[in-house]
Amino acid sequence: MLLCINAGNSIISFGCFDNAGDMVASFDISSDPKKTSDEYLFIVKSILNDKGIIAEKINGAILSSVVPALTDTVNKTVVKLIGKQPLVVGPGVKTGFHIKIDNPSELGADMVANTAAAISKGAGGKAIIIADLGIVNTLSAINKRGEYVGCAIFPGYQLSFSMLHNEAALLPSINIGNHSTVIGKNSQGAVRSGVLLGGAMAVDGLVSKFCAEMGVAIEESQLIATGSQASVLLSLMTSKFSYDEYLTLKGLYCIYKNNRSDL
Repeated sequence: MLLCINAGNSIISFGCFDNAGDMVASFDISSDPKKTSDEYLFIVKSILNDKGIIAEKINGAILSSVVPALTDTVNKTVVKLIGKQPLVVGPGVKTGFHIKIDNPSELGADMVANTAAAISKGAGGKAIIIADLGIVNTLSAINKRGEYVGCAIFPGYQLSFSMLHNEAALLPSINIGNHSTVIGKNSQGAVRSGVLLGGAMAVDGLVSKFCAEMGVAIEESQLIATGSQASVLLSLMTSKFSYDEYLTLKGLYCIYKNNRSDL
């Protein structure tokens, strides 16, 4: 059994895959750089036990992390849990695809995993655009040849709400609430419209621009979405994305198979 871990800014996601590549259990815990590896070990072991997963039957692990302060702690947690170092996604790891950006080592490990999963689905020679919508939104472009050619990064809606409230004295703290109208009638409505509808339109606009730069039609491209905040924005977009909650974890499984032969 393989344990796949994605350490993000707000949550750490775990997925257990059997040798056939099926995910048999998954769970999330809060990201907290202040926690020790022993604290994480207690939490993870307790959840695995509740899900009927025996740690001794996990024969490998892979970790992607976009939070440097968490990487070493989670690494140590895995060693204590299964007695082996996890494969950490980074320079030197075989991804299964070419990364055509100025400095491939800059590409986030979660975006690498997302791309590996999307390519494994088989796009039939189509270009792929991946929207990972969370605390930070990323849009990744993969061309018809299956090469990662670049991305766009912008704040997620919760981060945008927080930034506006913290930096603009007269703007209130906002929750998602009702965002059915474009023209806000009060401060909260105006912020919701700007952030939520503006965010959805930003994704739609970027999809159009991505396709134009890659020389493909939108309808000839595969659009895949994932991320903790995807459901809200997807409901406001005109672009037709398929949604895969576990895209990153599935990609980690693919990358592990590219690098190890013990599954």
